[in-house]
Amino acid sequence: MNGSTASPMADSNLLNTQSLINEELAEYAAILRPNYIRNTRVLLIQTLQFQLDAFNTDVASNRAYYVYPPAGLQSLVNAVEHRNVQCEIFDLNLAFLKRVSEDASFDPKDWLNLVDEKLLQFDPSIVGVTCIGVATDLFKSTHPLTAVLQHVKSTGKHLVIAGGPIATDEAENYLDHDVCHFVVRGEGENKFNYLLDHLYNEPLGDPLQDICFKNKGLLHESQGRKDVVRVQGNLVNSYADIQIEDYQRYGSLNPFSRMVGRDTPFSTFLLNRGCRANCKFCGVPKLMGKGVRQSPVQDVLDEITYLVDERGIRHFELLDDDFLGSSAQRDGVVQVLSCLKGLREEHGNITWSAGNGLIAASMDAQLMRLIHDSGCVGYRIGIESGNAAMLKRLRKPASLKSIRQFVELARPYDSIFVSANYILGLFGEETFGEMLDTFRLSCELDLDWSSYSTYQFTSKKTTRVEDLKDDGAAATEFLPIKDAKQRIVSVADGLRLGMDIFNLDAQSVPSREQVKEIWFVFNFLSNYVYNRNLAPGGNPGKLISWLQAIQLSYPDNAYMPLFTALALVIEGSNESAHEQAQIVERILAESPYWRDRFEQFDLYALYQPLPETALQVHQSLATMRERFAPYSYTKEQGAPTDEVIVERCDL
Repeated sequence: MNGSTASPMADSNLLNTQSLINEELAEYAAILRPNYIRNTRVLLIQTLQFQLDAFNTDVASNRAYYVYPPAGLQSLVNAVEHRNVQCEIFDLNLAFLKRVSEDASFDPKDWLNLVDEKLLQFDPSIVGVTCIGVATDLFKSTHPLTAVLQHVKSTGKHLVIAGGPIATDEAENYLDHDVCHFVVRGEGENKFNYLLDHLYNEPLGDPLQDICFKNKGLLHESQGRKDVVRVQGNLVNSYADIQIEDYQRYGSLNPFSRMVGRDTPFSTFLLNRGCRANCKFCGVPKLMGKGVRQSPVQDVLDEITYLVDERGIRHFELLDDDFLGSSAQRDGVVQVLSCLKGLREEHGNITWSAGNGLIAASMDAQLMRLIHDSGCVGYRIGIESGNAAMLKRLRKPASLKSIRQFVELARPYDSIFVSANYILGLFGEETFGEMLDTFRLSCELDLDWSSYSTYQFTSKKTTRVEDLKDDGAAATEFLPIKDAKQRIVSVADGLRLGMDIFNLDAQSVPSREQVKEIWFVFNFLSNYVYNRNLAPGGNPGKLISWLQAIQLSYPDNAYMPLFTALALVIEGSNESAHEQAQIVERILAESPYWRDRFEQFDLYALYQPLPETALQVHQSLATMRERFAPYSYTKEQGAPTDEVIVERCDL
């Protein structure tokens, strides 16, 4: 079944018109055809999903790197199945992690050899390459997308096409640097077909925009209608060549998939493509167009059921940017959740999660109950800022009032791990006072986790369209702790460190390096010192499951095992708590960085000696919170308020 509508065939008169519309494209295809199109084999590569420069073998051994299945490329395969082409997917990300795991002699620096092996084995005429967003210097030699494009094109044997979010944003840059022959911007199914029409000299479908290329020194873009893919069908057929059962053996989808067990087979599915919102920082509407298109629900149900019954999948991650959809799409959401509930009742262990984030204002009591009953282990909600004026500037489909209403709605479902997404350093112009509003809101909402990230200028088109002041520096990881192999936030000279960040001028705009330190402190206080599940009446078991999941990604982080130990003491698992304390001791013995951080926050007092009872843990943390209170959030300071009426999209 196709994942989209293919371009309809046109009559001969229209074909002549279309040839004239895109004569530059036809001319360039005719130049390339004799040099590259020697067979009907097309290879689609999904490249690495992490920064190679920060690759950590311990994280790989823990199966904590992301291994998202190539769902986007599977949709492309479906879209061209009517053609006379042999289209194959190569998941380089999975192949790399598998080789690291199984071949002790493999040098990660030789990762492009895996591409060579596949090219030699399959010998394609056309190679398409895409990448799940990895924020780093675009033309660094190890950039996951750029490096593969350059490498394949340098062979001189293959016609190279780039696609996906990074290529969409960097089309001109990539063509100017001659790393590929074409860039397909935005959704690719119909445009890929239209490009193949030209490359294989076949009857042309409807002319479409957003196929970019460079010929005779000039940049060109195809002309025609603006394409919006009508999603239909599912990915069942494309799974025939995807060893989905292998994925959990070499990585994970996120901490949620680790929480349900590292040996639990997982996959993904998508119900809604696109998003109702038009948040100023987000590139989804630019990539997929405005609004939400819902797949035929029965097709999605068939895919989910196939993966459970035929492939043994027991955990799903939603790929939707807006799973809950509009009121008109509500019935489809209910049907999918009801299907998962039914499968859970039948098999007993079906779970799902939503790491992309749900829109809080779309929640109601019925959905919350169904989310719980269908096996949701956790989800994130997008809040981004606790400052009302900033929320308005962001065009978030929410207000502080609606966010607080959601929290009250979620409270009864304590088994579900709920995290809120926040962004610090928004647009490179956010003041420290505005960041403080976000921190204070996170403390007030008191959810299970606050997922802070730092703002990155990753979309040049968004930066240009929204008139943002890009500082010109290369993008780095959204989580500063992932920027280095050691997974630490480096300390630069001249910064305010630790609790001293609270002495920053509220009206000042912190530098990018200072924002990283602010991230470190906010993350540490919100998620560890003030965590609700470490307080009386909390759910320490849920926190233990989460912390043990994220420790796999940060094996040399010292405060994670410390607070895991405290949670274990509260739960009554003192032997396991002391094992975690020993991990802390090992890390501190080896790392001056973590010894400095422990002194900075006086963390030695929390485990020398380690508390032996829940009461002792609560008293120790209460003492620490009291000590930090003059610098940090307290209830007496008051919570952020809706001082600005927030404009909302149609919910």
